[in-house]
Amino acid sequence: MLRQLSEAPNLPLLLGFGGLVPFFGGAFLLALGGPAAAQASIALAIYAAVILSFLAGGRWTAEIVLRADAPRTGVLALAVILSLSGWIAVLLHGVDPSGLPANPELVGWGVLIAGFTIQYLWDRGAVRGGTLPRWYLPLRLVLTFGAVVSLGAVLAIRAL
Repeated sequence: MLRQLSEAPNLPLLLGFGGLVPFFGGAFLLALGGPAAAQASIALAIYAAVILSFLAGGRWTAEIVLRADAPRTGVLALAVILSLSGWIAVLLHGVDPSGLPANPELVGWGVLIAGFTIQYLWDRGAVRGGTLPRWYLPLRLVLTFGAVVSLGAVLAIRAL
C-alpha cells in the first residue's frame, strides 16, 4: 500500500508531512516540561482540533460536490461530529479536574486520538469506494500514524 504513496502529487505530500511538524514539536516540548509545556499543551490541542476539523470538512465538501442533489445525512453528520469532537477536546483543557472521576485534559487527548482514528477509517472506506484517489490512503495512514503517536505520547506524558 505504501508504494501508492509515490503516485501522490508533490504538493499534498509536502503539505501533509509539513503538517506533522507541530504534532511532533508539541509532543517534544511537552516532554521537555518546564514553562513551555503548558503553552505547548494547549497549542497542540488547538492545532489537532483544527486539523481534525479540516479533514472532516474535506469529507463534507466531497459529499456535497459528488452528491449535490442528495448528500448522505450520515456523511454530513459524521463530518460535523468529528469537527465538534476536536472543539470539545480543546474545551476539556480548561476544566478543573478536582472532584471529577477522570482528568478532563486526558479525556480530551483521548477524544483527539479517537477522532483521528475514526477519520482514517472513514477515509479508508472512501478510497476503497472510489470517492478519494488511491494515493490518499497511504498518505492518510502515515499522517494519521504520526498524529496519533504524537498525541498518544502527550497523553502518556500528561498522565504521569
